[in-house]
Amino acid sequence: YDNKSIINYDLKIYAKYINQTDIHYFTEFINIKSHIHTINCSIILIISQPQRLRDKIFKNFLPFILMLIAIQMGILLDIEVLKELIHRPIQISIGLVCQYILMPLIAFSISNFFQHEPLYSLGLFVLGCCPGGSALNQWTVLFDGDLNLSAIMTFASTVASFFMMPLWLYTLGQYAFLRQLKIRISFLNLLQSLLTIILPMGLGMLISHFIPKLKPIIKCILKPTLIFFTCYFLIFAAFVNYHLLFYIDLKTALTIPLLPWSGFLLSCFFAWICRQDWKRIITIGIETGIQNIGIAFMVLLYSLPAPENSQATVIPFIASYASVQPFYFILIYQLIRRKCCKTQRVVHRISIDTLSKTTFELSEAEDETCEEILQTKKVSLPMITLDASVDAKST
Repeated sequence: YDNKSIINYDLKIYAKYINQTDIHYFTEFINIKSHIHTINCSIILIISQPQRLRDKIFKNFLPFILMLIAIQMGILLDIEVLKELIHRPIQISIGLVCQYILMPLIAFSISNFFQHEPLYSLGLFVLGCCPGGSALNQWTVLFDGDLNLSAIMTFASTVASFFMMPLWLYTLGQYAFLRQLKIRISFLNLLQSLLTIILPMGLGMLISHFIPKLKPIIKCILKPTLIFFTCYFLIFAAFVNYHLLFYIDLKTALTIPLLPWSGFLLSCFFAWICRQDWKRIITIGIETGIQNIGIAFMVLLYSLPAPENSQATVIPFIASYASVQPFYFILIYQLIRRKCCKTQRVVHRISIDTLSKTTFELSEAEDETCEEILQTKKVSLPMITLDASVDAKST
């Protein structure tokens, strides 16, 4: 060859997955003197997801959904209950400790113990640092928890995420995951994602204060809105991100649900140690175990470069389907138990001799007999009461 020679060659590569890889190749040239010259080359190949119309709709509509839900939750917050809980912040403190100390450490332990890929570990850690989700208020109602405490804890954990998520991501997250991946999370993008939730919630509180007539209207439409947006998120997210299913292996599918499940159990145990009643134990457990999947999606999609942002969302994608599965089983068990088991009525039987009321449980067969006895003794009770009062005066 000579120095003026130009050689063109084509290299076709077919990508099956979204990822980043390095291609190393070499080219050999033989000149007229039979000397071989070798040129080593390397190319960084980035395979990213093309921006289809459905991707743009999902990415742009997600912040709108979170903002609308946050406004509704802000409107429904009871200011008087908020003031009362602020004066007695024991339950809020327990919830925040479980949310922002227990959950990030659980996520870090799971990722290290099971040796997940760095991007999966980062996605799991981001999910563990997220505040509680908006759908957990419905689970609190279904399991007879403290709804006011749930709403206040959701508000408190969402506000605290503005400080705690950057703190965890730029300390332990930077040391354990980001440095290994050689990527950085933009602090401004992270704050922008969190402000998308915090500011609308504050706006909802202002609306509730200045326009109190909207509160009963919002209370009526909140549950249908949450159901609609939850179905939209689960169905449309699966439709848009179906390619993420190819990244899910058996180990990932079995270990990722450990984060919400263990968070629920450990936070319930921690609340029990702190001598909380059953309603508050359930509320703190649900608040800690169910993360805000939407915030995790938004932080990863907007803060990481492509294609890492798509790969990291595999973890919240799995968690969105697996985090509440035990609650469904418990709810079905409760419904079956209520259907199959005979209800026992508590009646008050009045003793003729002592005029005291004894509370005990009766079966359905014994209940009818008890009612007949009470009907026959009903006439004589006033006379006995008068005699007792006369005796009391005479003494």
